[in-house]
Amino acid sequence: MVEEDHIHQVVRSFREVNRVLYLITREEADKLDLTMMQLFVLQSLKKKPDISLGELADLVQVGNSTMSGIVERLVKLGLITRQRSETDRRSLVMRLTPEGEEKQQATYILFKERLSPLLEIPEDDLNRLLQLHDQILHKIKIKGE
Repeated sequence: MVEEDHIHQVVRSFREVNRVLYLITREEADKLDLTMMQLFVLQSLKKKPDISLGELADLVQVGNSTMSGIVERLVKLGLITRQRSETDRRSLVMRLTPEGEEKQQATYILFKERLSPLLEIPEDDLNRLLQLHDQILHKIKIKGE
């Protein structure tokens, strides 16, 4: 097989996996009456509570003004709070409310159920896949620098 064919197959495979994961994420977010970005914010705050708007924007990879609108809607929905930082009274930090925790947990359960067939793949194969993904990312990043 020609080198270009290999590259196209790899790109097509990643694109298809990405497309399916996007559709699953959107479906699960819809079930919970959330947008995908709101879902990502809840997941991010579960992993890293008490972070600033800028840190949250960086985690979710959006601009501060976009994140500000997302946070405002989540505050109005009662899913997150903005509080003064205990270490820097000038800044605000975000965290999940109990309702936000419940919504995030429901999301986790839905994803776990939806993606559980992946666990039917032997662990060695999954580990090898992850190693290959890291290798591909590393090669692409080096070439781009």
